[in-house]
Amino acid sequence: MSRCMTDTDNLTAVADAIRTKGGTSAQLVYPAGFVSAIQAIQTGVTPKLVVTTSAGAAVTAMKGSKTVSGTADTDGTCTLEIPEAGEWSVTSTANGLSDTQSIVIGTQSMSLFSVDPVFANNSWAGVVTACRRGTVPSTWVVGDSMPMTIGGTDYQVDIIGKSHDDYYDGSGKAPLTFQLHDCYGTGYGMNDTETVVGGWKSSKMRTEYLPSILALMPENVKNGVREVSKKSAATASSIVTSADKLFLLSEIEIFGSRTISAAGEGTQYSYYTSGGSTKKAMNSAPALWWQRSQNFAGAGGFGFVGQQGGTNGGDITNLYGVSFAFCF
Repeated sequence: MSRCMTDTDNLTAVADAIRTKGGTSAQLVYPAGFVSAIQAIQTGVTPKLVVTTSAGAAVTAMKGSKTVSGTADTDGTCTLEIPEAGEWSVTSTANGLSDTQSIVIGTQSMSLFSVDPVFANNSWAGVVTACRRGTVPSTWVVGDSMPMTIGGTDYQVDIIGKSHDDYYDGSGKAPLTFQLHDCYGTGYGMNDTETVVGGWKSSKMRTEYLPSILALMPENVKNGVREVSKKSAATASSIVTSADKLFLLSEIEIFGSRTISAAGEGTQYSYYTSGGSTKKAMNSAPALWWQRSQNFAGAGGFGFVGQQGGTNGGDITNLYGVSFAFCF
C-alpha cells in the first residue's frame, strides 16, 4: 500500500482556502479539523446583508470566530456575503466613531448610524439621531453652529448647552440645547393684550406663536424636538414648570444673574458663561429680543434684551425679536 506525503506549505495553503471559503479564522488540525471545517461550509445561495451607513465606513460582521468585512460605497451601502445563518454582530466605523447592532441573518437589510466629529458636517437628521441614541461625540462643543431652513429662510443655530435641560418625562438630560444665533424673521409680542397673568406658561408666545414656528421647521427636526422642563414665575413668589418644545430663555439663563426677574428660573447656559454675545439681529438689523421672565422691577411686563445686549423689561405686546431654544 502506498502513502501520499503532504508537506507543510501545501497543508497551509489548503487550510487557508478552507478558512476563506468558510469565513473563519480558526486553527485547523489535519485531518479531522479539515474535514469538519469543509462539512461546515454552506452551499447553495449565500445570504447577503445590506448595510446602510456612512460613505466609506468600514463594516465588519462577526459570529464567533467568523469575520466578514467590507467598505461602504459612496452611497453609504455595503453588501456582505454571510457564510452561515445565525446571529451576527455588525459594526460600522467612520471618522473614529462606531455603531454596533446584532442581527439574525437570513437575507435582511439594516441601517447603522455614524456621525461626523465636526458638528457642522452633519445633517440635522443625524444630529437628532445622535441625541436620541446618546451618541453625541465630545467633539461637538458649545458654540458650534450650523444652518437650519425654517419656512424657506436659513437661520444659524448654535449649541448653547450640553446636558443642561431635563426631559419633561423624567428620562434624563437632553444631550444638547440649541438656540437661534439671531432672531426669527418675524417679531411677536408676548401676548396680544396688556396682560401678564400666568406669566410665560400662559403667554400666547408659548401657546400659539412658537408652536406656529415649530410647524415650519424641517420634518425630521419637528419630529425630533422633545419637551423639556422649563421653570418660570407665575408671580413674584410662585415658580411653575412647563413642558416646552420651543422656549425662550430666562434672564438668569442668559446673564447668570437677576436684575428684573424672580429667583428659580434656571441657570446660565454655557454659551453665555463663556462669553457668547447677547446682542442679536432680526433681518440683519439690531434687535430687541424677548426673555420668558416677567419683569418684577417695577414696570411690569416681560423681560427682554436690549440692542446693546443688556437686560430690560416692561413691555408685553411690542413686536420684538424671538430667539427660541430647543432640545432633541
